[in-house]
Amino acid sequence: MNRIVLLFNLFFSVLFCNANSFVVSTNQELQKVLNKVKAGDSIIWKNGEYKNERILFYSSRNGTEKNPILLCAESAGKVLFYGNSQLFLSGDYLKIEGFKFEGDCTLSDGEPVISFSPESSNKYDLPNHCRVTNCAILNYSVTEESGKNNNYVAIGGTYNELDHCSFSGKLNKGPTVVVNYFENENYVKGSDQAPSTYHHIHHNYFGYRTYSSNGGEQIRVGVSGTSGTKGFNLIEYNYFEETKIEAEVISNKSCNNLYRFNTLIGNDGALVLRHGTDCIAYGNYILGNKNNKLSGGIRIVNPRQLVFNNYIENIEGADRSMKASIVVMSGFEGAGINEYYPADKAIIAYNTIVNSTGNAIKLSVGNVSKGKSLVPPKDVLFLGNLVINAPDNIETPFKNYDDLATYKLTNNFNNGNFNIQGFNTVSNNEISNENGLFSINRLLDSELKIKIINRLKSFNVDIDEKDISIFKSEWIVSKKNVGAIWLN
Repeated sequence: MNRIVLLFNLFFSVLFCNANSFVVSTNQELQKVLNKVKAGDSIIWKNGEYKNERILFYSSRNGTEKNPILLCAESAGKVLFYGNSQLFLSGDYLKIEGFKFEGDCTLSDGEPVISFSPESSNKYDLPNHCRVTNCAILNYSVTEESGKNNNYVAIGGTYNELDHCSFSGKLNKGPTVVVNYFENENYVKGSDQAPSTYHHIHHNYFGYRTYSSNGGEQIRVGVSGTSGTKGFNLIEYNYFEETKIEAEVISNKSCNNLYRFNTLIGNDGALVLRHGTDCIAYGNYILGNKNNKLSGGIRIVNPRQLVFNNYIENIEGADRSMKASIVVMSGFEGAGINEYYPADKAIIAYNTIVNSTGNAIKLSVGNVSKGKSLVPPKDVLFLGNLVINAPDNIETPFKNYDDLATYKLTNNFNNGNFNIQGFNTVSNNEISNENGLFSINRLLDSELKIKIINRLKSFNVDIDEKDISIFKSEWIVSKKNVGAIWLN
C-alpha cells in the first residue's frame, strides 16, 4: 500500500514540476511563448503601463479543465493598458486574470476591449471553456459624440466564463458586455440554428455608464437576428448601479437564458426580456432610483417567459408607458424579427413589489411610438404576487390596457382595498418583515411548482419549493463581493 501511495504522489509531483512559467511584456514576446506552452503553464505579464498593446492570446496547444493555460498580470491590477489596447483570446481552456484597462482610449469603431474570439474567425476557432476573471475596465471609453460603437467585452464561442470583473465609465454606444452567436453562411435570421453558447457571467460589477438613446445596455445577450437561438446562458450574482438614460440595463435577445440573483440599484432602466422565448428571471433584487422618475423593474416581451420570486422596490418610472415594476407587453401586427411579439403565455408568479409608484403591474403595454397596430398578449398568468403600495399611491396594483388580452389573475395580494378580482386584500398584520424584506404566507400552486422545477432542469438547477415563493436576503448581492478582487 505504501508503494502505491508513493507512486501516486510521485506522479502528481512530476505533473506539477512539468508546469512552466514564462514572463512577457509585449505581444511579440507572448507569440514566441505560445509556441512552447502546454496545459497547466502560466504566462506572466510584467507590471507596468502599456500603450497601444494588441494582445493575441491564441494557443494552438489547449489547456484542460483542471489545467488551463494562464495569462495573468504579475500583480493583479498592476498591469495597465490604455490607448488602443485590446485583448483577444481563442482556444480551449485558456484563462486571463488580473489586467486593468483604464484612461485614454483611442479604439476605432466596432473594436472591443476584450474579445472571446480571434480577430478573424476564419483563421482560428472560437474559444471554448475559456475564462476572464479578476480584471477591470474603468473609464476606458471614447465619447458618445465620437459616434463609435464598441463593447468592453464581447463573448463568442461556447462554455466561456466572465467573473469577478469590474466595469464602469462607458460613455458611447454599444453594450458593456455582449454575447454574440456564431452565424455561418447558411444561417437563417431568427432561427434556432446558431449553436447554443452556455456562457456563465457572474459576480461582476457594472457601475456608472450613460448613453442618450438605445444601445447603452450593460449586458445584452444576443441580437435580433439570432434571437431564435437557444442560448442556455446563466447570468447571476452581478451588481448593477447608475446606468443612466438607457431603458434596458439587461437586454435579453435570445432563448432559454436564466437571470437570477442579480442586484440592480438606482438604475434608470430595467431587466428586459426583449427578444427570444422561454427565458427565466427569478431571485433578482431591483431597487429603483429616488426622485429620478425613470427606474423600471422587469419588462417582458415575446412568448413563454417565466418571471417568479423577484423582489422589486421603489420603482418610480410608472408615469412612462413602458415602465413599471412589472410590464407585460403587446406585440406588433406582422412584426419583423427586430420588432415586438406579444408576451403570450408569460408566467408572473410570487413576485414582491414594494413602495412603487403608479400601477405595479401593467399588461398589454405597447410601443405606440412606432405607430403600428398592436396585438395584445394571450394566456398570461399572474399568480401569488404581493403588491405593497406606498401610503400615498392611490393607483391600482394591476392595470390592463387592452380588453382583447386574455389572462388569469388569481390569488395575488395587495395591502390596499381596491376590490380587484384576483387580488386579496391583506392587512399590515398579515405581512411579515424579515431582514427588511416583506413577505406573506403563500400556498404554492402544485401544477405551477412542477412546471418551474422542470423548466430549471435544463440549467441543471435544482430548486427547493420554498425558493419558488420566499425571497431570501442572501440573494441580494453585496457590492463588496463582486468585481475585481484587488479593487475591493
